[in-house]
Amino acid sequence: MTGLASLTWLIGTQALSDHIVARVNELIEAGTTYPQACTAVTDAVDAGEAWAIAATRQTWVRRPDTDEDDAPIRRLYVLERTGDTVVVADLDLDEDPDAYTNDGLKPSHLDLGDEEQGAVVDVDLLNLYDLTAWEPFEHLLPTAAVPAAGTTGVGE
Repeated sequence: MTGLASLTWLIGTQALSDHIVARVNELIEAGTTYPQACTAVTDAVDAGEAWAIAATRQTWVRRPDTDEDDAPIRRLYVLERTGDTVVVADLDLDEDPDAYTNDGLKPSHLDLGDEEQGAVVDVDLLNLYDLTAWEPFEHLLPTAAVPAAGTTGVGE
């Protein structure tokens, strides 16, 4: 799922706006001008680039055209984003934990089977995946309106 319209539908305008502003601020702190930062982030978000959209509480699924050797885990859950890295866990464990094996995983992927600790990987790894679900912290608030979920945020 890519594009500003798709992301707006997925998490709502306020959560997406907060996310974009945070990425813009990161670029400004790194020395980019405000107009350049805004353009870079909105273009990257619209293109679905992982550095711009990766965040905590997201689910990513390996793209069909991606080689399993490059991305051995089918579904990843982002436990935390820290700068240019993300802590991810293997969601396929939920389906059949006994079938999980570390055989064939690259050294950087060996810890993906730990659902609590996860593995720290470069955010660019997510470019081999598609964002399929995003649960921003705003959705946990009782007054949050989430259009995609059909909630109004009032009295729920």
